[in-house]
Amino acid sequence: MKLKKSLSVAIVLWATLSTQAQNYQVPSDLLFEPEFHAYQYGRKNDDKGQGQQWYRRFMLFHITDVHGTRDFEANVIRMAQGRADVLVNTGDDTDHVTADMAESVRGDLSISRFIVDSANKDDVPILQVPGNHDMPGIAKEDYFSRICSGIVQAYNPDVVWGDEPGKRAYGYCDYDSSPEMGAKFRIIMLDPFDYDDGKFEVRKFMTATFSQKQIDWFVNTLKDAAEKGFHVITAMHYSFGDNDLPFGEERAKPDAHYYQDAFMIPDIIDAAQHGVRLRKTYADEQGTDNIKVDAVFSKLPHLEYVCHLFGHIHSKNQYRCQKTDGSKMYDILMLGEASLGVNGTIVDKVHRPDGEANLPRFSALSIDVIEKCIYRISYGPYLHYDGSNDKRTVKINYRFE
Repeated sequence: MKLKKSLSVAIVLWATLSTQAQNYQVPSDLLFEPEFHAYQYGRKNDDKGQGQQWYRRFMLFHITDVHGTRDFEANVIRMAQGRADVLVNTGDDTDHVTADMAESVRGDLSISRFIVDSANKDDVPILQVPGNHDMPGIAKEDYFSRICSGIVQAYNPDVVWGDEPGKRAYGYCDYDSSPEMGAKFRIIMLDPFDYDDGKFEVRKFMTATFSQKQIDWFVNTLKDAAEKGFHVITAMHYSFGDNDLPFGEERAKPDAHYYQDAFMIPDIIDAAQHGVRLRKTYADEQGTDNIKVDAVFSKLPHLEYVCHLFGHIHSKNQYRCQKTDGSKMYDILMLGEASLGVNGTIVDKVHRPDGEANLPRFSALSIDVIEKCIYRISYGPYLHYDGSNDKRTVKINYRFE
C-alpha cells in the first residue's frame, strides 16, 4: 500500500512539474531544437539512394545592424560557442550618422571591448566589416583599432588583411569544413568605404567607393581561391544589384549609391565563376577613382562561389544579383539579415510583439557544398515587420537549378 501511495504521489508530482515545465520560458540560447540539429548534418547516398555516410555541414552565424545594442551582439556570440564554425557581422555596430558625432561614434565602437570582456571566446571565430553608421568623422585607424583589433583579432587572429592593419578593413580568412564533407571555405571581407580619411562627407552617407588597390587584391584573392579549391563567401555591409523594390522588403534594392558601379564586384565574381577574362574600366562619378580591371581567370579552375552576406537594409533578403533591365542575371546569391534594433524604429524591420523587443535576431546558415544549398534558420523574431507570415527555416539552392 505504501509503495502504491508513494507511486501515486510521484506521478502527481511529475505531472505537476511537467505542467510547470511546459509554462517555463526556455532561455533564447537554448532554442536550437529541432531545426538547428536537423540541418546540422547531411548524408551521402549511393546511386540507389542508400545512405553511405553522415557529414557535418559548415555552420555560419550571420548578425548585422545592432546599432549600439551591444548586449545583443554579445549574447549571439555566446550562443555561437560550440555551435558555429564562424560568426560574420556585416556592420553598423553604432547608431550615429553625422561627422559632428565623431566622439559618440568612437564611444559606441568600444562595443568591441564590451564583447571581448563579456563573451566566452574559446570557440567561435568572428569576422567584422564596417557599416556606414560606423564610419562618419573617424579615421580608418580608429575604426580598425576599436573593432578589428578588439573583436576580430581577439577571436580570429588568422585573418589575412589586404593592406597594412590600421589603414584598410578588407581581408579574408580560411576555414575547413568537417573531414566528411571535405571542403575549404574562404570568407572575404570587403570595404566599400575605401577612401582616404576625411572624405566621408564628400562621398556622402550611404555610398560605396572602392580603391584600385582593393580591387586588385580582390581579383588576386579570388584567383588564389579558385586555384586552391576554396568555396568563397563574400561579406560587406551593402548588397549588389539594382532592383527597385522598397527599403526593408524581400529582395529590396541595395539602398546605397555606388560611385563606380554596383556591378563591378559581381562582374569579377562572374568572370571567376565561368573562367573567362574581364577587361573593363569602371568610371568613378567624380572622376578621381576610376577602377581598371584586367582579370584573367581562363587558365584557372572555375570559382566555387557560395553567397554574399550583407546588412544595411534591415531585412532578411534572399535573391539573385540582377539587372532590372533584363540584361544580366548573375549566379550570385544575396543573403541579407534583419536588424536587431529596438521595436518601432527604422532599425527594426522584423515583427516584434509587445514585450519582446529585446530578443536576439540572427540566422544560422548550414552550408552544404555537396547539395549546393544553404539551410537557413532564423532565431528571435522572424516574421515580416508588418506581422505577416514568414518561414523560420528555408532551403536555398546557391547555384542555379
